[in-house]
Amino acid sequence: MYAVEFEADIRDGVIKIPERYARLKNTHARIVVLLESEGSDSELRALSNHAAGNIDEWKYPAEDEVWT
Repeated sequence: MYAVEFEADIRDGVIKIPERYARLKNTHARIVVLLESEGSDSELRALSNHAAGNIDEWKYPAEDEVWT
């Protein structure tokens, strides 16, 4: 597993993949959304307390080896 980072606007629930990452189209990926605003939407902020590492199906020690 590897990470690709880019900034994009979300319009009508859709994120446009930049052309330089065109090879990512029609693939499956885990998505993490990082928001810069301090928004007051308490329901959305509550979701931010859940890290991907807390989801058992996403825990795979071999994937973590690339970070050590």
